[in-house]
Amino acid sequence: MRRMMAAAAALASALSLVLGGQAAAEGSGPSAQEGYGGANSVTGYWMGTDPLDGGDSRRGFTPNADGTVSMAGRDSYLSLCDGTDRGLAEFSDGVVKGPTMTTDRFVITCFNNGAEVTLHARYRLIRPGVLRETLTTPEGAPVTEILFHKVSSAHG
Repeated sequence: MRRMMAAAAALASALSLVLGGQAAAEGSGPSAQEGYGGANSVTGYWMGTDPLDGGDSRRGFTPNADGTVSMAGRDSYLSLCDGTDRGLAEFSDGVVKGPTMTTDRFVITCFNNGAEVTLHARYRLIRPGVLRETLTTPEGAPVTEILFHKVSSAHG
């Protein structure tokens, strides 16, 4: 009985840590006044997991000379490409305003069938090193939302 109570207490403690971390990640996030924002905040390599299919998602962001941001990305499972990993996600016109970046030209090119899918993307830095990607159809219907963690950056 003591072992079961100890196990239940350990499980409750672990669960509160996980839920507390998730709540912190979902917080209101930084503002431009706090120093997060601009192309340098997103520049780098990011990794996340798509909650819809468990696929590994990766994004690389680079600043453009005109102040916009370009992205090249891949996923281990692209449901919009008939479930293959043979595709590329990209855009070259990301507009950064404070901790938010948007584009209406998030294009997935499927290598297996030649299909091209255009989505709208919104990124928000919710804390240093954590970026939320929200993808919608051009009509506004939700596609997926992924939390990315910064792996590397030319700017630290």
